[in-house]
Order: sequence, then C-alpha cells, then structure tokens
Amino acid sequence: MAGGWGGGGVMGEQFHPNKSTTFINKEQLFKVEYLDDASLTGFVAEDVVQLGDYYVSTRFGCVTHSKGHDWAEADGILGMGFPAAALRSVPFPLFWALTDETRVAQEQSNVLKNRIFTLMLSEDRGEIVLGGHDPESVEGAMVTTPVRPSPLADGAEAFMHYMIDVQSLKVGKHELLNFKDSSIAIQAILDSGTSCLVVPDDTFEGGLLASPFQTFQKHFGDFEEPTIYITIEGTTFTIPYEDYMVDDKPCVMKMKNTPRTFLLGDVFFRRMVVVHNLANPMQPLVSVGQRKEGYELARKLQTIGDRAHVPLGKKLVQKPSPATEHAVTGTRPPSGWFGKQRAQRGGGAVAGILPTKVSSPVVAP
Repeated sequence: MAGGWGGGGVMGEQFHPNKSTTFINKEQLFKVEYLDDASLTGFVAEDVVQLGDYYVSTRFGCVTHSKGHDWAEADGILGMGFPAAALRSVPFPLFWALTDETRVAQEQSNVLKNRIFTLMLSEDRGEIVLGGHDPESVEGAMVTTPVRPSPLADGAEAFMHYMIDVQSLKVGKHELLNFKDSSIAIQAILDSGTSCLVVPDDTFEGGLLASPFQTFQKHFGDFEEPTIYITIEGTTFTIPYEDYMVDDKPCVMKMKNTPRTFLLGDVFFRRMVVVHNLANPMQPLVSVGQRKEGYELARKLQTIGDRAHVPLGKKLVQKPSPATEHAVTGTRPPSGWFGKQRAQRGGGAVAGILPTKVSSPVVAP
C-alpha cells in the first residue's frame, strides 16, 4: 500500500505522520515504476492501517513524489495484490496483513477471517467487498477459474498477478484470439490500474494466426456499436459498446513490450463482479459474474457481521494511451505464456456474502 504523505502534496487526502502516536519511520526509501513511465517514490513506514472495520499494524509506503498520471484525486494505492509482487521493504500487501491470522493476538488488530474480496467499478466510483460478495449484484451464475502463476527468471513460478485463462475475445462476431491450436488458451491479467483493454500486437511465433490488436482495428467498424465478448471457463461475458468508449474512441490499446498476455482493465470491472479468493495461497481463485443491471455501488461504508462494503474514491479514467501492468523498479515483470487447458478446474462460485441492505439475508462462507 502507498499513501500520500502530508509533506509531499502529491495526492488528495494526505497522511500526516505527526498526527499519529503509533507512526514509525522505518528509514527505508522505495520507488515503484510503471511500464508507462509513471513512478512513485517515498519512504517506508509502519502504523495502524484501517480498512472498513478491520485494522492492523503494518508497513506501507509514504509517497513524497510522483511522476505521470493524475494523482490529485487519489488518496493512495491500495495493496490488494500478492506478496511475491511486493517490494522487499514492504513484504506484505495490506490485504494480506489484514487477513493474517497470526496477528489476531496483537493488541492493535482486528483481522478479517476470510481472505476474499470483491471489486466492482462504475464510471465515477468503485466498491470493495471484504470477506465475500453480494449475491444481489450478480446476474446469473458465477464461474470460477484458477489464478495462473508467472514464470520467474530462475525457472521457478510465483503468483504475481491475478492472471487467468481466457478462451475467446470477440468484437462483434470477429474473434481476436485466433489460436492455431484450439486447445490453447491465453492468459489475461485482471488489472484495475489499467483503464482499457490492452491486447497484444503479436502472433507469438505462430501461436495466433493474426495479431489481436490489428484484427480489432480491422473489424471494429464492421458493426454499429459492437459489443465485446470475453469467454472464461466456457461462459461468455459482455462489455457493451458504451462501456468501452472514451471520448468517442474505443478504450482498446496495444500491449506494450508484447508479453504473452493481455490486460482486462477498468472497462471489464465496470460490467463484472470479480471475486478474488485467496483463502488457499497455493491455489488462488477468481470468480466472475455479469453485474446485474441497475445494481448500485455503495456510497458509504456498510458493515454487516464480519463483512464490509467499502466505497472507493472517484475513479479517474485515463485517456487512451499506452498502459500496462505495474512493475517494481529493478524487476522486469514476468510475461504470461500460452498453456494447455487443464481437464479439470476449480468449480463453484466463491461463497461469502455481504448484502447491501440490513434486511437482506447473510450467508456465511
């Protein structure tokens, strides 16, 4: 997690260490660089961090300077990723610290029992559900798929991103992922830090018959207001035309550095309910469901039992420009890869429910 420090003036609601009696400056500097040349620098600190009803004493980054992007309306960057992708100086992302059962006995802690969170976005705000998902938000059934590990330079693998298999990506009736071998899938990274869909402009040494980005450019104008279709675990999800258009231009961009993945950014989260189940760190799962039409995201913190709806601040929409996954300085982000589809998948929707209204039923995971 990184937050704006009162002395830097880089973000919206700034954090003032001198107002905290539990703040500790760890006297370590950090720098995070992004593939689109944006960056954040600052120092590492430790303090009690609270999200919804849950809090824990943990390390985080205090941002003193930023480059690129418009951080003016952001209070900070929320750490909901994997430990393997974290900075060495901040070894545990906030969500992992908030769900660390070994901290239950600590005086300054109230940890979340279920390491599950759901992310939903709209044009002007977002919502994180801690501990599960709201069944009233989903239209139809959800599908569950395993998160794929990323290959590392030493030949090992680690979970670095929320990367899942995708079997099909269409604009209108035109398939963008024309696999030479029909048993092949390509990995997509679920990335709320990217505004658009970012697709490769590469055939990956013949793994694809044509470049997905060039196919999109060629056929985008074939239909009036075409829908985008994404198939995960045999279920097809839709992104309507109006949800991926920004300033009358399609929010679909070319992948930078052509790793063998593509990115599902904010335009995906605006139409989907995406559940991240990290209960088993050896095999994380992602469940996806189509968001119910008219479902209203939370405007204020709502808690029921041991679960919480946490509204996010205004979501800034980037203009169509190169955008890629986050990368830590000095570490080249691992590329995804083509892989044979497994015969069996993790099945069933992720349990764990937080209703939006007190009168709604609560079902324990």
